[in-house]
Order: sequence, then structure tokens, then C-alpha cells
Amino acid sequence: MTAKKPYSPGYFEITMHQFGKNKLAVGGIVIILLLFAVACFAPLIANEKPLGVRGSFPEKYEDIFYALCSNASIYMNAHKAVSENQSDDLLRLRKYREYTFRSFNRLRPYIPADIRGSYLEYRQNILAEIDKKNYDAARSYIEQFENTFLLDDSDIEPITLFPALSNLSALEMFFMLFYPLILFLILKNLFRGSSRPLKVKKGFIVCFLMAFFGAILWNILNPTVFDPTNYKRIVNDTSICHWAIFAPVPYGENENLISEASAKPTWLMPKDQRTDNYHVLGTDTNGRDVLTRMIMGTRISMSVGFIAVGICLFIGIFFGAIAGYFRGKTDLLISRLIEIVICFPVFFLILTVLAFLRPSIVNIMVVIGITGWTGIARLCRGEFLKLVNQDFVTAAQALGASNLRTIFKHILPNGMGPILVSVSFGIAGAILTESALSFLGFGVPQPTASWGDLLNNGRSDIQGTWWLTMFPGLAIFIAVTAFNLAGEGLRDALDPRLKKQ
Repeated sequence: MTAKKPYSPGYFEITMHQFGKNKLAVGGIVIILLLFAVACFAPLIANEKPLGVRGSFPEKYEDIFYALCSNASIYMNAHKAVSENQSDDLLRLRKYREYTFRSFNRLRPYIPADIRGSYLEYRQNILAEIDKKNYDAARSYIEQFENTFLLDDSDIEPITLFPALSNLSALEMFFMLFYPLILFLILKNLFRGSSRPLKVKKGFIVCFLMAFFGAILWNILNPTVFDPTNYKRIVNDTSICHWAIFAPVPYGENENLISEASAKPTWLMPKDQRTDNYHVLGTDTNGRDVLTRMIMGTRISMSVGFIAVGICLFIGIFFGAIAGYFRGKTDLLISRLIEIVICFPVFFLILTVLAFLRPSIVNIMVVIGITGWTGIARLCRGEFLKLVNQDFVTAAQALGASNLRTIFKHILPNGMGPILVSVSFGIAGAILTESALSFLGFGVPQPTASWGDLLNNGRSDIQGTWWLTMFPGLAIFIAVTAFNLAGEGLRDALDPRLKKQ
């Protein structure tokens, strides 16, 4: 019987133990996780559409019904034009057929159960006759469908809908699945004290694949469609709606309540001046709820921070690794390039580039990424210069490892500590830069919500609409401070002198 090996803490446990001693850094991580949760689940936290609603919805039935008949007729005419060589727009034809199928599927839940089979038969007959090029028969079926299924209000069965969920895109569903999975993986390894990087890597890949295929399946079973229904008006009609559950913040990102424009937070208003709409953080100059736009703006800030720094990380590691590993003339050339880029005032360079580009979040992330890589490149170069002559590198080269394998398999993993610290500070800087660009009008285009845009919205009357500058400014301050605290805690945890304590 073999004796059990004594437990020996690895690098991960030692680093996490040191990181846990810094309570401010732990608080920063908690705030970052909360910001991520808000960004991922924003459509379920703030939405003008209910999370669940039950009713008969006669107007919604009629809208979908007439859209269905119109789509079927348009699809038939397009199919006929293609078959007669009058048009070769097959993409348009496929689009109309997809619309027809979607309208059929959206209408089906409203149909009474006793005639649902007949409804499905009409659906099959219409599309089958169109595909067979029997257009007169298809037109006849469409007319029969209109006469058969134009129901009275009393005939429409009450159903339960989930409008907020039905309008989720595949990307939104991916992050809603990926975030809790990866959070569970991290917490599981923290509490178990596991430092096996291979298992953590495999777990990350499994979580990614589960979220990816889950989002694809969601998009197939529930394709995103534009839903213009005014559910709030329907909910107020008790003869139609039985019950409804709204999001905690029941307002849309661009839902304008002109009569309540520039309204201060409701809890600060006298009771006799309050309306039926409760705005925790007030409204902007267009009557949009500030808390809703701050929640939606969290997605912009987190996206810009991580994707922009991801671009910085890729470029910085590439140039830093080449300069530090090959040294000599290569190092000299890349070092001069880094010094030239450092000489440019980054913020004004970003403004100059964005002045020639179409305003979009993608352009902002790319521009911030390609102008902020120099710090990471210098750190990576320094780590490579320090590690390239170590014994484990010499041993790898002696065993015949290629330069690519030596760089990315042996040196880079051992030099990532200072780089990760720089990344945490870089994310904070990217969030601050995006907010400044949006404040100046060069950031995310309207009507997309961002924290900087809210600040810009309130600068014309700072004293009168102080909530438009105070609350978004506080959010920017908290987010930047959280990332800086996490970066400082990680830097202290990676300091070898602190591990001996």
C-alpha cells in the first residue's frame, strides 16, 4: 500500500492566498464580477417588455396574422419571378420564406386547440404549392387561410408569452450561459484548492463549448424577431391580460417618456408630484430612464475594456516576445518602434483617427487597442530578457524545441505575472478613455447607451440635472477603481518577497 503524498500548495494556491490577504483587492474583484453580471444579464434586469405575460392579445394576433398573409403572398410572387427568370435574387427569396415560416410559428400558439391541425395543414399546403409552382392553387389556399383564421376576440385562446426572453440574440444568450458556467468553474477550483492548469483549461473549453452550442440551439429554436408590441398598454387592459411580470427596471434603453424629460429621481420628489412611473435615478433630457441606460452602458464599458486590452495584449506580447527572445538588431529595431509610438499623445491620436472613421464601438475598441500596446510590449520584452538565459530555456533548446515552442510554451507562461497586472490597469484605462470619447461625442453613436454619453447629456445644465453627471460619473469611478485595486492586489500577490511572509 503506497503512502499518500503530502499536500504541497502550488503556484496558484500561493498567489490566491496572498491575494486574499488584500481585502481591498478582493472587494475590487467582487465589484468586477457584479459589473460582469449586470452586463451579461442586462436585458433581464432592465427591459420594457415583460419577462412573462399571460393573456389573449387580439391585436397581437391580428398583427401577426396579416404579416403572415402578406409574407406568404410576397414569397409566392418572388418565387414566381425567380422561376420565370425575371429575377435572380435568391437571397431575397430565402429571406421571404424564412419570414413566412417565422410568422406561422409565431401565430400558432394563438390558434384554438380544436382547429390547430387544420392550421398546420394550411401551412403545409401553401408552401408546398408555391414550391411546386402551382401559384393559382397557392393563392387560393392563402385566401382560404384568411377566411378560416380571421378569428373573433372570444375565439383567441389565452397563452403565456416571454417577450423579454424571445427577443434575446444568440450573442446575449451566449454570455448569459457562459458567465455562470465560468464563475462556477472558478469558484469550484478556489474552494477545492486545485492548481492543475490542464484541468482548468479543459474546464474553460467545456464551458465555452456548452455556452456556444446552447446559444446556437437557442437561436434555431427561437430566432430573434422584431416585436413592436406595446405590452404596457396591453397589461393595463385587464380584459386582455391576466398577469404580467416585468423586469426590476421596467424601461427600455430608448423608451422615451417626453412628459417626464429631465425628471429628478422619484424618491427625491414630493409625493404629490410623482407619476405612475418610478425612476430610481431620474430621466435624461429625452425622457429615458437613467438607471436603464447605465445598466445597458455597462455592456459597452466592459466590452471596450476587455476587447481593446485583448488587442493590446496580442500586439504587445508579439513584439515584446520577439524583441526579448532574439535580441540584437531585432531588439534594437522593435525598441525604437515602441519609443516612436510612445511619443505620440495617445488620446489625441485616438481623436484624430476616429475623426476619419465612422463612429462605432468596433472602431473605438480597435483604435484603443492599436495605440495602447507599448506598455505591455516593454514589460514582455523585459521578462523575456530576464528568462531567456535561464536553465529551463537552455534545456528546452538543447532538447530541440523550436523557437516558437520555446517562446510560447516555456518562457511566456513564466513571464505573464507582470503582464497580467498591466492588463488590469489597461482595462481601467480603456473604460476611462471610452467614457471620455463618448463625452466628447466621438464615442458610441446614438442611441446606444454609454456612461460617457450620459455625462454628455447632462453637461448643458449640470446644476439643474445633476443626476445625469453624478450617477454615471460615480459608476465610472467605481469601475476604474475596482480594476485598479484588483491590479494592485495581483501585483502584490505576485511579488516573491510577500510570499515568504
